[in-house]
Order: sequence, then C-alpha cells, then structure tokens
Amino acid sequence: MYLLLLTSIIFASANSVVLHKVKLDGSKIYKYNLIGTLVWCICLFVANRFTLTLNSDIILWGVVYGVTQALFILFKTQAMNTGSVSVTTLIGNCSLVVSVLACFILWGEGVGIPDILGLSVLIVGIFLTTFKKTNESYNRKWLIYSALFFVCAAGVGLTFKAFSKSASPEMAGDMMLFSSIVMLISYTIICLFTGGFKSEKEKNINKDSKDEQKLFIIYALCSGFLSCVYNRLNIFLAGELPGVVFYPSFNGGVVFLSMTLSILLLREKLSRKQIVGIAIGIIGICIIGVF
Repeated sequence: MYLLLLTSIIFASANSVVLHKVKLDGSKIYKYNLIGTLVWCICLFVANRFTLTLNSDIILWGVVYGVTQALFILFKTQAMNTGSVSVTTLIGNCSLVVSVLACFILWGEGVGIPDILGLSVLIVGIFLTTFKKTNESYNRKWLIYSALFFVCAAGVGLTFKAFSKSASPEMAGDMMLFSSIVMLISYTIICLFTGGFKSEKEKNINKDSKDEQKLFIIYALCSGFLSCVYNRLNIFLAGELPGVVFYPSFNGGVVFLSMTLSILLLREKLSRKQIVGIAIGIIGICIIGVF
C-alpha cells in the first residue's frame, strides 16, 4: 500500500517539474491539456482492459470528477507555469486541510488536537512562503491561478473520498475512463472557442521552431501520463486509507519532493524565509499525518 503511495508521490512531483518547464501562452495551454487528456483516455482504456461499463453511478461521478479534474489540471498548469514550483506545490497541497475536515464532518473520521496543531503550523508555513515585506510582489495571475488550484485540488480530493464511500471500488476504472472522456470533450470545446486548433501561422504569431514544437508535444505527453498514473493510484488509496493518513502523507511527500526537484533540476533559488516556510509547512503536514 505504501509503495503505491510512494509511487504516486514521485509521479505527482515529476509532473510539477514538467509543468514548470513547458512554455505556455495564449490558447496553447488548452491544446497542451487536450493532448494530456487524450493520453488519459488511452492509458485508462488499456488499464481497463479495453472495456467501458456504464451505470448511473459511473456516469454521475464520471461527470463530477471529469469537470473537477479538468479545472484542476488547467489551473495547476497555469500556476506551475507562472510561479515557483515549490511555493505553488505547498499552496495547492494545503488543500489537504479541507479534505481532512470534510472527512471529519461528512464521514466521521477522527480529527484530534495534533491535527489542529498541524493546521496552525501549516498556516505559518504558507505565510512565510508567500508574504513579502518589500515592494516586490508575486505575479497577480499566479496568485489567482494558485488560489483556484487550491480550490480544485480540494475538490478532487473530496471527489475521491465521496466516490469511495458511495460506490463500489470495482467501478473506479470505468468511472475514471468515463471522466477522461468528459475531460477530453471539455478541452475540445474550449479549444474550438479559443482557437486552440489553429496553427501559430494562422493566428499571426511567430511560428515556434520545430524543436520547440517537439518539446511541447513531449511535455504534454509526459504530463498526461504522469498525472494519469498518480490520479489513478490516488482514487484507490483514498478509499483504502483514512483521510487523515492519506492526504497529509501524499501532499506532504509531494511538497518535499517537488521542492527538492525544483532546486536540483530547475535551479530555483528560494529565499531563506521561503525555505524555512516550506520546511515549517512540511512539519505541519507531518504533524497532521503522524500523530
């Protein structure tokens, strides 16, 4: 079980790095996510043994998860692409607080004093990583995208848990496959309305080099595969592990590993205050998950 959790953490962290490296502007963001969603459809169809069984529960949760996941991927891509991987990851993964509280309120899973203490420590970590006394400020778009990323991340986590509580685990493969179709349709419609299918030449924008176009496709394919794997694992893990264990373990692991990868691979330079803030945030997450 914990090996699967570790695999999920590694894939989610690698996906964060990919999202930061790819160059996205204008409607390219929608084309990028459309390619990634197509990868989801293919991978999930293969994993589901080339079959798709539908019933009312699968259709309902497929639509709910598909729309929520489509928005999550969109805002995560935008946030990662316009700001620090480490800080953005911490903010997005703080959605575990919402998930843990929901598990307590809706499904009666226990939340104790250590969880409240961990939440308080986590808030301090967020403050240190995002607040600046100087005249410098974060990109306003990044702040908006990060906030929406946080909301959608909480929505995805709650959908995982709600599905595991109300439907049979055997339906997970069919539900995710149907949701990927919903996502594909959503991004196709968005691309039609935003000009995402038009070539760069048709839109009178300087044409990217062939190498850049190849990298764009490679990044989109990698991102689609990585996100598909860790989300498929998470919907299984959310049903098997208590929320107070799964969410902090996954989110804390992603924060730590993403920070490490962003420093090693992306050469991100974080201030001492941000490093301390991220470390405090990780401690808060660990307090919630361990005690």
